[in-house]
Amino acid sequence: MKGTDFAEFRNGWQIVLAALLGTALGLPAIPFYTIGVFAPIFAKEFGWSFTAIFGGLSLLAGSVLIIGPFFGTLVDKFGARLVAATSLPCLGLSYMTLAASNGSIGQYYLSWLAIAIFGLGATPVVFTRVINSAFEERRGLALGIALSGAGVFAFVVKPLAQLLIETGGWRVAILIVGAMPMLIACPIVLWGFAGLRSRNVDAGPAPRKASEGMTAREAFRSRSFWLLAIVFIPMSLAVAAPLPNIENILRSLRLSSTEVVQLASLVGIAAVAGRLLGGVLVDRFWAPAVGTVILTLGAVACLILSLDDVSFFMACIAILLLGLASGVEFDLMAYLVSRYLGMRSYATTYATLYGIFVVGAFVGPSLFGYAFDRTGSYSGILAACAVLLIGGATTVLFLGPYPIRKTQPFA
Repeated sequence: MKGTDFAEFRNGWQIVLAALLGTALGLPAIPFYTIGVFAPIFAKEFGWSFTAIFGGLSLLAGSVLIIGPFFGTLVDKFGARLVAATSLPCLGLSYMTLAASNGSIGQYYLSWLAIAIFGLGATPVVFTRVINSAFEERRGLALGIALSGAGVFAFVVKPLAQLLIETGGWRVAILIVGAMPMLIACPIVLWGFAGLRSRNVDAGPAPRKASEGMTAREAFRSRSFWLLAIVFIPMSLAVAAPLPNIENILRSLRLSSTEVVQLASLVGIAAVAGRLLGGVLVDRFWAPAVGTVILTLGAVACLILSLDDVSFFMACIAILLLGLASGVEFDLMAYLVSRYLGMRSYATTYATLYGIFVVGAFVGPSLFGYAFDRTGSYSGILAACAVLLIGGATTVLFLGPYPIRKTQPFA
């Protein structure tokens, strides 16, 4: 590793730490990784169906797609520190309103709507913008470390929430989880992002790197933007969608309960490894080629899981490959946007692509459930996912070489 690489991390480790905690305790990590813990409680206490309970995720996905780009423009205009430090406490307070649920599904959905709207300033869009501006030589690794926060939170929060429910009840558990963005992430973000303007890596008057690249209008009209959209639509459906159904997919392969638990636990570990590995690889090799390899490995995983008879060993390989692919997705997307569209309107363009991805990731699990209800098997939809991933793996190569940009001053 070059001396300049060490210098980047030595000067920017606070930024990486703040981005890691912001990603771990921001949106969508907080609601996405905790709703599964509270869903059985809501179903038992209020008589709600699981379809109704998980309907909150659909509100979240729609809000990210529709309103997310607006928050992206706020980040480009006012800076990541102000937007994130405002949004994190609002996200926590909105999440806390779930503790007041009383059986009214309308009230429950209002809480989700508040979570979606007020938390949009604390998504990976914000934190990857800062990382992309602060790092050059080891940008991919820095993105991988920062975005691994969600995987770490997913690993920790389920046993923590269960302990809180057993000791204080589900309402207390929601209040404590909701306090985390306010009491942990927000102070660290304020501290870690404090020097952004002096380092010329945040939005503001005439920052150096923020002026590199396309305006939002130019980006939305560009070939690169639409190629990225074509790549991330199948990626969201084929990589993210199987994960919430992974236990049932493994059960359908006639694996034992013990084997299912062992294999499912590998997903989170493989995802974190994928974040870091993907970051290292895009720093050293052409990122579209890395994307092609990773998507192809994801296709192999889907094909293995679509077979009628799969051994424990082969299932283990498939889970590890799928976890690695899911781990690479966000940092690959952030890296490609920064390289091909530039940083001038990064938050706006990335927010749009991120919204497309989230819709696929949140709608996809329902498609898997529908396919299983209709056919009693995941074989067909997993094979379709493999085809989608091969298509994405081919399409990403058409991005071509990285564009060479010159810094342009703001008007």
